Amino acid sequence: MTEQAPVRLTSYCQAAGCAAKFAPADLERALAGLSPEDGAGFASSMESRDDAGWIELGELILLQSVDFFTPVVDDPHRFGQIAAANALSDIYAMGGEPLTAMNLVCFPRELDLEILRAILAGGGSKIAESGARLCGGHSVRDSEPKYGVSVSGRVDRRRLVRNRGAHAGDALVLTKPLGVGIITTALKRELVSEGEVEDALDAMTRLNRGARDAMQEVGVSAATDVTGYGLLGHLSEMLGPDGLGATLRRKAVPVWERAAALGADGCYPGGLETNRSYLEERVSADRVSDADLLPLYDPQTSGGLLIAVDPARVESLTSALAARGEGAAVVGDVTAAGMLRVTA
Repeated sequence: MTEQAPVRLTSYCQAAGCAAKFAPADLERALAGLSPEDGAGFASSMESRDDAGWIELGELILLQSVDFFTPVVDDPHRFGQIAAANALSDIYAMGGEPLTAMNLVCFPRELDLEILRAILAGGGSKIAESGARLCGGHSVRDSEPKYGVSVSGRVDRRRLVRNRGAHAGDALVLTKPLGVGIITTALKRELVSEGEVEDALDAMTRLNRGARDAMQEVGVSAATDVTGYGLLGHLSEMLGPDGLGATLRRKAVPVWERAAALGADGCYPGGLETNRSYLEERVSADRVSDADLLPLYDPQTSGGLLIAVDPARVESLTSALAARGEGAAVVGDVTAAGMLRVTA
């Protein structure tokens, strides 16, 4: 009997019309007039742009978030790990502790169920690592595989970290390099192997728990996790409601080694283009090439935290991050002007 070649999950999804995150402008139009208003002790995240919705229960705040997507790597176990870590990140970005998780599964009839078992095992390993309890989930048949997690968490009201609250003069600290959207696109196109980009894939499976702990130890102004709208998109969400801007120093922004060259050669996801189109009127570049700007628009999966912190606490924060094995790149500063400026 001839042994069958292993299924390439990324190619399977690409052929089936791989699901992509909604473009920011499209999502705004779809949600216009539908977002519940924030109220006393409540934020929907649809209105506030927080990473998770939250509601006060006395001194405790309940956090809720959800995320799922098609495979970004071929290894099903690693895909499950990345998807779960990505969903858990929303809770960590708000300073919270994950409590419970529920699986969300879409799976084609023609794929072997052992692939699904491996995906669920990978996700379950990260849920267990976070300390949350898996409570079940929901599954449907679909033309392409998708997996993610709905997560509930908690945080003391006084320790809640929102994506609002930054002040002009705050330093901006990033905990993971950029470029995984470019790298996973290269994987789908078979321009690189998973072994060649192992460091980036490992970082995608890494929980942002250590970064959360460092934030709570030091005290920060605001934070968000960098995911589908890229560094510039999520920074814009962090600063926009208060009319603030920022200056980013491009050389200070960490980017995975292969990502910059791949992006410059035209290998990047469609989401990068929609992010750039949405933001380009607000972004100005000073002595920075278009190719060097690409990683800043790149949609991330299970990216790091972007943290605004009082300049007097920057050294304490970077030391606390480093002590936990986390990245700690000081990439720029918050400004009073509403533009996002990128300098060399």
